Amino acid sequence: MQNPDLRDQKEMQNIDELETVLYAGNLLLSSGAEIYRAEETMSRIAESMNIKDLDAYVTNRGIFASGNVPGKGIETRIMSVPDKELNIDKIEAVNELSREVCRNCTDLGYLRTALQKIADVGEQKVSERILSYFLGAGCFSYAIGTSFRDSLCAAIIGSLVGFYMIWSKYRIKSRVLITIIASVLTALLSNLFVAVGLGSQLSFIIIGAMMDLVPGVAFVNSVREFSQNNFATGQTLLTSALLSCVSMASGVALVELMVSGTIMTPSVIYDIPEISYTVLLIRSLAAGLGTIAFALMFRVRRRHFVDCGVMGTITWLMYMLCIRTWNNEAVAVFVSGFSAVLASRVLAVLRRCPATVFLMTSLIPLLPGISLYRSIYYLLMGSAQISMHFGKLCFLTAFTIAVSIAIVQQIPRNWTVPTGIFRKRKEGKLPS
Repeated sequence: MQNPDLRDQKEMQNIDELETVLYAGNLLLSSGAEIYRAEETMSRIAESMNIKDLDAYVTNRGIFASGNVPGKGIETRIMSVPDKELNIDKIEAVNELSREVCRNCTDLGYLRTALQKIADVGEQKVSERILSYFLGAGCFSYAIGTSFRDSLCAAIIGSLVGFYMIWSKYRIKSRVLITIIASVLTALLSNLFVAVGLGSQLSFIIIGAMMDLVPGVAFVNSVREFSQNNFATGQTLLTSALLSCVSMASGVALVELMVSGTIMTPSVIYDIPEISYTVLLIRSLAAGLGTIAFALMFRVRRRHFVDCGVMGTITWLMYMLCIRTWNNEAVAVFVSGFSAVLASRVLAVLRRCPATVFLMTSLIPLLPGISLYRSIYYLLMGSAQISMHFGKLCFLTAFTIAVSIAIVQQIPRNWTVPTGIFRKRKEGKLPS
């Protein structure tokens, strides 16, 4: 029988240092992290492992890297990245591990084992996923101005569509087909709810139920990647977002032509100047609860739920107050988006986690996915003028959010975080 110590030594010899560095970047990218975050994490881990001259080219579907590995010389590795499934818990876990490696110079075997444990985390419970679909659709439907009854219809339909999405994940290989069927199911159920008298405004119910499907995160991330000169990744994300919205709009348009033969009247998403401040606050609280639902969907750790909910509430309240005051979409998105990005940066230091945890969730109320879907829907239905209106609104929102993020990233960290935090960190009272 082989000596356990000799077996462990043999296994250690088979562990590839550069491949482990790429594996960390792979975990981040497949969990929805940004390109720059994967590059920075890989560089920090490589430096702690004494890998010199690391040169990496990172895209959303692959990592190409070379480096001078101690005792082995210059090596090159290529690693493909699987389809993304947003999992902020894994991003935070890899971020914590990279900080630990940089502080303690952890050995290679421990690093590889820890990364494998992160990768092997099980899937989310079906009950939690359905709950996130229910709350996300219902709360954001009410936040944008739908009645309580229509919001409840949207929540029920959203949860049913969510159950279909979970069922089809491993049964249908084509994402386009999955999305088309989901949109057809959404439109059919919405028409049924209106026909039997459970709901009243069809367009509002469909929009609310679609909240869980729209690719707003991918659309904004594509603009962010373009702004950071990652054109290949930006183009891929933009194409994915457009394809998703085309699939959604096609399914809804098909059902509407078959059921009624007419185009849906474009509904006004908000009537902010005409409503009271009390209603504004209630809608903002609904947006906060919807943000928590998306935090649950994105696998954010539960200790961050309150922060995410508060930020979602404040972001939507600031947006509506700006619309009420200036009636200018660009100003409203910039002010609320800039505040959310800045708060995410501060909270990232205070809570000792990546800013992505709060950024991905707090911006959910502002994301332009619904506008993109509506633009494509009315284009397919032949209403070019209405389509141009929503298309302009979509790109204006995405660009404004991307500019807000870019501006905050240029602000020195000690301007946005109290100096006492850094003093405690230097004294060893807080981890870096």
